[in-house]
Amino acid sequence: MSTKLTLLQVLTENSGRYISGQELADLLGICRNSVWKAANKLKQQGYNIESMPGTGYRLISASDILSEDYLRENITHPCRIQVIEKVDSTNNAAKLINNCDPPRVIVANEQTDGRGRLGRSFYSPAGTGLYMSIAFKPSFGLDKAMLTTAAAAVAVCRAIEEVSGLRPKIKWVNDLYLGEKKLCGILTEAESNFETGLIEKIIVGIGVNCFPSSVPDELKDVVAFMENPNHDFSRNQLAAAIVNIFFSLLDNFDKPGLIREYKSKSFILGEQIRIFNPAIARSMGLSPAKEKEGIKARAIDIDENGGLVVEFLEGRRSREMETLTTGEITIRKTNG
Repeated sequence: MSTKLTLLQVLTENSGRYISGQELADLLGICRNSVWKAANKLKQQGYNIESMPGTGYRLISASDILSEDYLRENITHPCRIQVIEKVDSTNNAAKLINNCDPPRVIVANEQTDGRGRLGRSFYSPAGTGLYMSIAFKPSFGLDKAMLTTAAAAVAVCRAIEEVSGLRPKIKWVNDLYLGEKKLCGILTEAESNFETGLIEKIIVGIGVNCFPSSVPDELKDVVAFMENPNHDFSRNQLAAAIVNIFFSLLDNFDKPGLIREYKSKSFILGEQIRIFNPAIARSMGLSPAKEKEGIKARAIDIDENGGLVVEFLEGRRSREMETLTTGEITIRKTNG
């Protein structure tokens, strides 16, 4: 870790109190002039550091500024990293990149048009969430590519556990929940070569609600944040952990092990759910009005390809089993 980042870590751990230049120099194993230079670099990056002659340095308020330097030093998989202050969508930014070998990691402080599955929006206010995309050229076939979203969901779960001590659960196929509220959304997109039929690029977009913020009224009862008074963390730490764990899962791919962990972290297995999909509703002879209410079913299992095995609980297919795959399908956990 660089002198600048080590200094930031010490000041963060002692946020609000002054530490003398000599004490910092002794802790970091450098001269006082190097402490001064490192502190000035942090100030230039926007960190609210106060220095007082004869007293020392202090971090006035614990800030959470996204840092390319931190990410470069702490992401162990070879990547090109870009931090953006504001963007419509990190996935859109990733689509503009032609060469994703080595992988590209794009992290934004704010999204103005964050996207989820099926054209839904993802609320992405400045400074409070982690909004990132990982774009890479896969060296593997379709079988492994189908499980990219599952690998991303497991990676984000592990990373959140690592940095905050919280234990989120996965709602098939791409959402993470704390209790009954949504904490994270994942959107995986692929670009294929029409002539070869090969996948040229996979983009994994990840949005995590990190710190409490003002949210629209319609989201207040459904959005969760990474609140744990016993664990302080930064968005930089979370982003680095997600990237490292995600590529570790892909580089050391263990399909049965991945599915086992995905199932162990499931939010819906064994629970009653409602399925929203016009084609399935028509196959069951349900009326348009009934279709809008969702189809009653029970989540039974996750198959070896990440599909959700369900048992229908109503209509002409009652007690029949089917494996759902990703696509134009929405599910919701229900109490009845």
